[in-house]
Amino acid sequence: MSVSKVRLIAGCMTGTSLDGLDAALVEVTGEGLSMKARLLGVVSRELGELEITLRSMAEGESRVPKDYLIAARHLGELHAEAVQELSKLHLTADKALDMVVAHGQTIWHAPVDSVSWQLFDPQPVVSRLKVPVCFNLRQADLIAGGEGAPITPISDWVMFRHPTQDRAVVNLGGISNATHLPADGTPQRVSGADIGPCNLLIDGVVRTLFPDRRIDINGQIARSGQVNLEVLGLLQNHPAIRSPSERSLGREDFTDGWVGGLIDQLKDKLAAADIVAGAVEAVAQLIGRSGVTGNGDVVLAGGGARNPVLVERLRAAMPGRDVILSDDLGIPVDAREAAGFAVLGALCQDGVPITLPQITGATSPGVSGHWVFPGVVKR
Repeated sequence: MSVSKVRLIAGCMTGTSLDGLDAALVEVTGEGLSMKARLLGVVSRELGELEITLRSMAEGESRVPKDYLIAARHLGELHAEAVQELSKLHLTADKALDMVVAHGQTIWHAPVDSVSWQLFDPQPVVSRLKVPVCFNLRQADLIAGGEGAPITPISDWVMFRHPTQDRAVVNLGGISNATHLPADGTPQRVSGADIGPCNLLIDGVVRTLFPDRRIDINGQIARSGQVNLEVLGLLQNHPAIRSPSERSLGREDFTDGWVGGLIDQLKDKLAAADIVAGAVEAVAQLIGRSGVTGNGDVVLAGGGARNPVLVERLRAAMPGRDVILSDDLGIPVDAREAAGFAVLGALCQDGVPITLPQITGATSPGVSGHWVFPGVVKR
């Protein structure tokens, strides 16, 4: 009897929200589309001062080239430190890390020009950990005419599909997106799309109105405010929401300047807490009305799933559906994307295209990923 191939892979993710780095250790058993994935552990790191720099870059502020190189190097060093900690906590002496898969930080996403920039320097990871690194996973799809996003649906299929019932995986990151997994379906039957701003809106409103806070911890501010639909009305006037298309969305669509302009239209009519409550309601309504989630139960993941008020409003916006957290399925909400990238890296290594043409619009995207391997010292 043959023994299934087992790989220990660290997947790393820094999202559009810029709320930190998540590194997940995943045990992948088997190869290709028959693989199974099991989460072994996760480590999260704050970005520190790097957050300010990356936010400036993602907002399109003018920078000299050296700034990007230094930021990429520092981000690579942060990845190396996080994966080292992850390995120390969750690997034993008889088990070694096989590879690292990193998303990098999206600085600009411009699929209309077939480009997307995920800033990342893999060399610190390769040098310290002596394992291959796979990164830059969107380019094959983009050059094949696709949007380059969302790219996690196939990893959702590997990790979350159910044999007898439909299921949707809703990511509450900077941008909300959903993957619909038909019961016992093949990857060709999977659908998915970006929906609209989530933490880019909620956290942006919080940071602007409450400068001493980065996020609304446990939804305390939102719970103290009065729910209203004023924010939803303004959000629905955004061109990307008013005239939805199949294109993917990013920070460049929902900048801090856009959030500030939205607040300017509301601050004379609503209390600050009411605006935060309205932002949460707007996100919930937008997701609930989108139709992207299909039917069946709904699995919430991403940083926004740590906001109990947003979870409550989502349940209210999707009545009759079982809305759970990915924690309930063994993958903490903060680990879903990092774990998903470990799966994507394994698929890339096995020569399996990771993007689905029915979702991104690519034509024969082929195998994704750029690789860097540790050097061999000749004696």
